[in-house]
Amino acid sequence: MRIRIMIAAAALALAGCNDTSALEARVQLLEDQLAIQRVITDYSAYLDARDYDGYVSLFTEDGVWANGNTRREGRDEIRDMLTGLFGEVPEDYVNLSSFHQISNFEIDVDGDEAFAKSRFIFVMRGEGGEPTNKLSGQYHDRLVRTADGWKIAERVDHTLMPTPEEWVAEVASWGANTLED
Repeated sequence: MRIRIMIAAAALALAGCNDTSALEARVQLLEDQLAIQRVITDYSAYLDARDYDGYVSLFTEDGVWANGNTRREGRDEIRDMLTGLFGEVPEDYVNLSSFHQISNFEIDVDGDEAFAKSRFIFVMRGEGGEPTNKLSGQYHDRLVRTADGWKIAERVDHTLMPTPEEWVAEVASWGANTLED
């Protein structure tokens, strides 16, 4: 990525423009926004694959996941939440029943901290195998830049449809633990 900055700076210098700091800042902002979008996208991919280790690695060590009255703090609590919802995952697991679709990214970077919003739809296999939208909402994230890249410091999952109460009842009907404390 730094090579592109150097090439762009050289092109500007050849064109007679000596202000490379503005260009470097713009390129850094774009790289940060793309890296954060990738974190948000990986979140859904890891969740769909039931890759709990990958999922929790997207959070800081003391990261927070929250939805309504439910709050999980730290990677261990977040991982325990996943295990409670979905159980232990077989080594050869392939998810053929559901997926998340993420869109409408809004990402504001302020130095080593960022705030992001994204929308999600959770699709499950319905009667006859047809895709059925089961859940939708919006994620509100606070992310921080770490030595290992951008990490989620706090994610607030705002369930819009169905209502949070309806969703808890749906999850309970799966025979899994609910998100309620």
